[in-house]
Amino acid sequence: NPPPPDIDPIEPDTRGVTTIRALMEKHRNNPTCFECHRKIDPLGLSMEHYDYIGIWRDRYNKKLPIDGSGKMPDGTAINGPTGIKQYLSTRPEQFTRCLTEKLFIYAMGRRISFIDRDDIDRIVAAMPRHKYGLRELIQQVVASEPFHTK
Repeated sequence: NPPPPDIDPIEPDTRGVTTIRALMEKHRNNPTCFECHRKIDPLGLSMEHYDYIGIWRDRYNKKLPIDGSGKMPDGTAINGPTGIKQYLSTRPEQFTRCLTEKLFIYAMGRRISFIDRDDIDRIVAAMPRHKYGLRELIQQVVASEPFHTK
């Protein structure tokens, strides 16, 4: 999501910044940005080993090492893609709800509305018995009433 409409874009003082982590730390020093970025930056920094086209790297431009570690708002330490996977695997319902909402947005070609909540709740509630399988989740979205009446 973009910043709220009442938040002016900021350009942090980036002098001396040599890594994405250092840039994010300067950005989080702005109290207006801190609340959201404390939640999303650890996930992004954990994926920092991948460059812009998805190739794994251990250093920035063969120089500075990449630090893929972070700490989630609840204090859980994560490190790299494996750390994200471990973190999300302990929260299957939250992950499933988020993924279901994103699939709904894609499948419906529109934003989620209030009337979609019951269908999303039903799908999320059904997923434990299907072991949270992606194939089943997609089938549930496609079988939903909003999908058939869009």
